[in-house]
Amino acid sequence: MPNLRIETNVEKDKIADMNAFLAELSKALAATTGKPEQYMVVQVIPGVSMMFGGSADPCANAFFMCIGKMGPEENKVHAANLFPVITKHLGVPEDRMYILFRDAPTHEVAWKSTTFQDILGK
Repeated sequence: MPNLRIETNVEKDKIADMNAFLAELSKALAATTGKPEQYMVVQVIPGVSMMFGGSADPCANAFFMCIGKMGPEENKVHAANLFPVITKHLGVPEDRMYILFRDAPTHEVAWKSTTFQDILGK
């Protein structure tokens, strides 16, 4: 159920190997959350019209949703695990990107025609 979506103004043809980037993100997300990789969703949306700090230099914005495994200390660990992978593949400096964290309640995430509240019983 972890979902990481990265939007960037870096053009697709400037990302050397998108599949390798996605695979590395998926593995990093599974490792940082401690959840099986089979539940990871990672997306990279290149070529987005965007600015960061008034500049159109390479930048990115990431949205990271997960049921649990989020909080003040966990998010520091997630950031430390994800920023290096993103900067490696996009060439975006860490000071030109945000990661927004969201700990989603089980009733707000669905899979296989029901919600995780029903699946997990909580």
